[in-house]
Amino acid sequence: MEERWWLLFESEFDALSYDLQRYLYDSFFRFAYKEIIYLLEDHALAEDIIQEAFLKATAKRHQLKNVASGKQWVRRIVRNQMLDSIKSKKNRHWTNLEDVYKVNVKDSSPLEVAASIENNVEDVLRNQMLHEAIMELKEEYRTLLIKYYMEEKPYKEIALELGISEQVIAQRLFRARKKLLSQFSRKWVDKDGE
Repeated sequence: MEERWWLLFESEFDALSYDLQRYLYDSFFRFAYKEIIYLLEDHALAEDIIQEAFLKATAKRHQLKNVASGKQWVRRIVRNQMLDSIKSKKNRHWTNLEDVYKVNVKDSSPLEVAASIENNVEDVLRNQMLHEAIMELKEEYRTLLIKYYMEEKPYKEIALELGISEQVIAQRLFRARKKLLSQFSRKWVDKDGE
């Protein structure tokens, strides 16, 4: 059975029992930590981001209009907090040695290092949203996009594999790209619209 801990955001956090508060925070922490540590590889920064994101989520719980989409809502708050933290880090002209080594540029200024990290995080987030948008497509669209773009197969080879004409492949790919653009644009707007 899938956990649905984000449903607790329907309630006033202070009104929850201590055990439920602890459960909500621990679940939130585990959920957010995996994504943040993968992107930033900095445990202390990840903990700070999670605490700030949790405070924002509990403060903005009334903005959660559809509890069924609570997981995406929490993910968006965490991502935005991560980007805010990186931007404020950049604005403080501060960086740590690990960041310098990750960027692998010895003569970079702290601002350049922070900007590079921010760009890397944005790229990973964009790619993750693109992947999510692809997975939401109908199977026939998803299959065509994967075969054409990821496996780099030409129309002719795809047509032979699927037993349909190249013209049908071209039409379906056109529709698949159009649908993907729509899905991805909606996700991108949702990310920025928190």
